Amino acid sequence: MTSLAARAEVIKLARELIAEPSDVEFLREAPPEAVREFRRAAAKQLNAPHRQMFRKLALASNLVPNPIAVKIATRYFGPMLCGMVAAELSADRAAKLIGHVPVDFLADTTRYIDPDAATPLIRALNTDIMTPTMMELLRRKDYVTLARFIGAVTDEQLLAVIPLVESGEDLLMTAFNAEVMDRFEVAMADLPEDRIQSIIQAAVDNDQFAEALTFLQYLSERTLNRVADATAAMGPDVLATMLESAHRENAWAELVPVAAAMSDENLRIQANLDAWDDEKLTAVLQAARDNELWQPVRRIIEAMDDQHRQQLRQLPITSETDVRAAIGDLL
Repeated sequence: MTSLAARAEVIKLARELIAEPSDVEFLREAPPEAVREFRRAAAKQLNAPHRQMFRKLALASNLVPNPIAVKIATRYFGPMLCGMVAAELSADRAAKLIGHVPVDFLADTTRYIDPDAATPLIRALNTDIMTPTMMELLRRKDYVTLARFIGAVTDEQLLAVIPLVESGEDLLMTAFNAEVMDRFEVAMADLPEDRIQSIIQAAVDNDQFAEALTFLQYLSERTLNRVADATAAMGPDVLATMLESAHRENAWAELVPVAAAMSDENLRIQANLDAWDDEKLTAVLQAARDNELWQPVRRIIEAMDDQHRQQLRQLPITSETDVRAAIGDLL
């Protein structure tokens, strides 16, 4: 599902360059890792010549009372410059200033803060101080900005704010735009089943199931089992939507492990849906071939009834030598 990950990276790159995503749309065909590396390098190159000035401005803010410093910053500096200077502030200084800054301005400023440079500052802040800005970004549905900070917060901070995110769509889209994959496990490991299902329902309602697959692939086996079975519990219509989304986005390499993580009972339902046509079955086998996914695909085939196995046997791809060697005994 390289195209989906690349789409997220293109959006973030456009933000970094203060451009429209359409201006860099051609990069969707590039590996997402390469786009991410370019984005980070570009940000460093653009900011490096001005870093010393940012430090001096941060130090200068100590020379005047907090309300006056905030008034000067909001009136004359604007969100962009304030965001670039913010990473140079101490946590104590930032906490004192934030209380005097309008939430709207803080939200505008956040998109210009370098999360990597600001990580020590962010991790030293009390969660209560960050919450109003986070809620404003959620209200704006500014998922790109929110997602940039997932890697900057501590596990404790992340777990403290997740209950405040009421919408499954908000959780889904923030996760889709994130780039620090190890945080998904922290967020999802003990998420209640109803919250998991709210994410899946949002994916179904908004035709964004492929977006969900971008982060499900990074979960541990235990957590993926929970997510897969919570999804299956939502019924055959949701499972069929999974298939259609995966096929449309060519995301079989990501869907196959999710399906294979289901319990035996739920997998039998998934494997025998009427939605399986020749084109989808061929695409699954091709994904297994391209991504070394024969083991989970074998589990899916083992759950199929005779009718679906007969359908598989009749596909041209199953007569090819490598495919026959991988699954021939199941056909």
